[in-house]
Amino acid sequence: MARRAKGWKLLRDTRTAIFFVRFTHAGRRFKLSTGERDSGPAAGQAARVYADVVSGRWSPGRTAPSGTPGRAFDEVAAEWLADIESTVSADTFRLYEGIYVGAHFAPFFKAMDRLTTIGIEDYKAARLRVVTRETLKKELPVLRRFAKWAFRRGYLQALPEIETPSRHVVGTRSTKNRKRTFLIFTADEIAAIVSKLPLLARGPRAPIPFPVRARFVVAWETALRPQTIDQLRAPDDYRRGSTSLLIRDEVDKNRFGREVPLSAAARAALDQVCPDVGLLFGSHDYRRLLREAATAAGIDEYRAARISDYDLRHSRLTHLGQVSSNLSGVMFLAGHKQPATTARYLRPQKHAAAEVLEAAAEAEFRSHSGRKGRARRPQPKSAAPRNMNGSEAVRGRGLEPRWMLSTSTSS
Repeated sequence: MARRAKGWKLLRDTRTAIFFVRFTHAGRRFKLSTGERDSGPAAGQAARVYADVVSGRWSPGRTAPSGTPGRAFDEVAAEWLADIESTVSADTFRLYEGIYVGAHFAPFFKAMDRLTTIGIEDYKAARLRVVTRETLKKELPVLRRFAKWAFRRGYLQALPEIETPSRHVVGTRSTKNRKRTFLIFTADEIAAIVSKLPLLARGPRAPIPFPVRARFVVAWETALRPQTIDQLRAPDDYRRGSTSLLIRDEVDKNRFGREVPLSAAARAALDQVCPDVGLLFGSHDYRRLLREAATAAGIDEYRAARISDYDLRHSRLTHLGQVSSNLSGVMFLAGHKQPATTARYLRPQKHAAAEVLEAAAEAEFRSHSGRKGRARRPQPKSAAPRNMNGSEAVRGRGLEPRWMLSTSTSS
């Protein structure tokens, strides 16, 4: 037997200070926001909401209560954030609260009645004037999640359509002072730069000396992201004498927790600085130290003036892609879950092209000098190239690994 209506009760949210009205009707419990922080107006709004529900003028997901469509966007978003806080990580919650809602969604929409299909199209057009399609693609799933939540709770009269821009849409690259071109250094150049780095350094905000050279030895040997290295802790991630580094989900950009094997050089560097408890390296500004070391190592002026700690990651992954065909291993070290992501790091290099030409010249020399290998069985002209190492024929009758075929065509 269904419960009868018992009248409404006013409750205050301790986080947002907004009053909610709670009641039971037709066997269903309701907890709806009044949108008010003052008890007097909240009581009046609660009575109107209760009357609308009991009279059948409103039901969740179809029609909003009187006064709700025009509610401030940031107020409803605050309720949503409070509702989902326990379902996301602390870093993700800060991103949603400070960047997506605080900096982008709320200033644009202002009120809930602007969150419509047309309003979202206007939002996408406005954002594409200042950001790229890739940046917008990261924002839309969050907006889509919020819109579904708001619709189910009656804050929207209709669920808006939120479509991802087509691949032909480019957007606008930010003109802010941001590094877009990463420099690639050879293994010998990195070794020379690291050798010129100080063992310890101080800074205006770091009166206590912090390790420098050991950090960049670890950065080169592991190819980890700088942000991940900054958050490594003892004994959670590493203990003296360990042969691997434990990457926790919360310190990895892709939440890809894993156990990374360590080289002898990386273990020696970590043992040198590892405390019993606490951060191994911490977050510091290494730009000046890197530029001075690059200059001292004889790096050309252009690259020495622009080197950053992220260049070591790009250089290392490019180097690993040249010396090894083990894509799975490179992906694991990089913390990538998609081959296409790793493929963007394996950039064409001048010295690699020189090695190819040297190999070709040596083969031609052997051919002209009569040093021929085993006679190969002639193949018909129409025959496809022989499949080697899991490779497949491509245009030009060449061979390309299957993973490159999949990544070269992905966006």
